[in-house]
Amino acid sequence: MNREWIHALPKVELHCHLDGSIPMATLKELAEAADLPKDWMEQAVAPALCLDLKDYLSTFDAVLPVLQSEANLTKAAYAVARAAHEENVVYLEMRFGPLLHQREGLSTRQVIEAVCKGVEQAMAEFPIFVTILACALRHHSEERNTELFEEVSKLQVEQVIGIDVAGDEGNFPNSCVEKAVKTGVDSKMLLTMHSGETGSYENVLTAIAFGAKRIGHGVAIKEDPESMAIVKEKNILLELCPTSNLQTGAVTGWKDYPLRAFMNYGIPVSINTDNRTVSDTTLTDEFLICANQFDLTKQEMKDLNKTAMQHAFASDKVKQEVINKIDFFGNE
Repeated sequence: MNREWIHALPKVELHCHLDGSIPMATLKELAEAADLPKDWMEQAVAPALCLDLKDYLSTFDAVLPVLQSEANLTKAAYAVARAAHEENVVYLEMRFGPLLHQREGLSTRQVIEAVCKGVEQAMAEFPIFVTILACALRHHSEERNTELFEEVSKLQVEQVIGIDVAGDEGNFPNSCVEKAVKTGVDSKMLLTMHSGETGSYENVLTAIAFGAKRIGHGVAIKEDPESMAIVKEKNILLELCPTSNLQTGAVTGWKDYPLRAFMNYGIPVSINTDNRTVSDTTLTDEFLICANQFDLTKQEMKDLNKTAMQHAFASDKVKQEVINKIDFFGNE
């Protein structure tokens, strides 16, 4: 498959973490300004094979110290959006946990508005739509997560279009966040949840029961036909992150990766980076790997991006505009 064609293809990314996707050049600038050691940000890239998801998540410990000011959050959000634009991502949902950026006294409002400022700057300069998902973290108390979703819903920031739950799924199952998620869903916020990343197809089913419209990862359902049937019946999109899934051990190898199986079964899926810098990848890389591993055709890659856009937490107007770009590509 031709890398140049994939690079030029208008692409849609639904699963991209802000703190795990800041370009290395920007990270080094922020580290230098904070007087951190020169090699500090080398810790921000995960090994090709991690011990488990918790090991993979430890890479964020290097990044979070420089994401505690409004200026740095704005710079980081802008840099992630710009990097996505540079590989022809035309719609990006950027997610992050506001509570992770309050070590030095920032409020949830200040954190979200700082990220929005960076996103707005990027959209003013580049032809890309960027929206935001606010994440609760599983290891935080249910009280803190509930307060977070209450505050996010009251802020009514136009750019924030949904909520997510992320973090150590193995040690903190979905039951740990049920009250917080109910609060968010009851406030009419659209929900996606990281689930089925550490072998638990049960977490996928509970996420759907909580009201999730999409599932982050979800690969564990490949082991349970009943779960696959439910996901298909309810038209729940799985946000697949191939390189990340192999790194964390969610899937043992490409032969076991369920992309083609899900597609053939009729489950809607999208291809994503998860964390561009932590996983040392781009959306172009992910599509190229999948094209080579699963013999994806050009039409299938266009269709995967259209499916992603159909399940995006965006307005119908934005959805149609992006889908038109994808349809038009290659027909000029």
